Amino acid sequence: MNRYLFNIILVFYLIAGSAVAVSADQQKAGEYQVKALFLYNFINFVDWPAGSSFYSSPAINVCIVGDDPFADALDNIRNETVKGKKLVIRMYRPFDEPEGCHLLFIPASEKGHAGQILRSVRDANVLTVSDTVEDGRQGAIISFFIEQKKVRFAINIEAARRAGLKISSKLLRLAKIVNPGND
Repeated sequence: MNRYLFNIILVFYLIAGSAVAVSADQQKAGEYQVKALFLYNFINFVDWPAGSSFYSSPAINVCIVGDDPFADALDNIRNETVKGKKLVIRMYRPFDEPEGCHLLFIPASEKGHAGQILRSVRDANVLTVSDTVEDGRQGAIISFFIEQKKVRFAINIEAARRAGLKISSKLLRLAKIVNPGND
């Protein structure tokens, strides 16, 4: 799928509400389809600092720590090209040191370890994305949450600044802004 089609699907999802009743499993699968598209699009709207591994790496490494909640939803973005590079999905166990990650996703299953995971990449230029908004207050740069049965996201601008990442104003306009200790 190309970037244009991903953006169309994303915009459609953001605008349209779900009027069809679905099972909890279908709802969860749909939620992670949307989150996978968001991950792809986040990369398009974030700039890494010059000289970071983002520019010297032949691929963009999207890493997931712990249980993979995406199932096959990541198949839609696996091996896609963004910013001229292929996306590679890497899986890490909870206490492994996630190395070479450009985007690090922390699922809700790792909520108890999120602080430790975030500290492990604190001095790296890594876009951290979490499944819970509480992790945004702990230092995740982007955090997902559900509002009115839709996937939304919050951005911790201070965490992005510490990581040396610049987030596009277009992405910031769609986000709820959070900072450690604030709502």
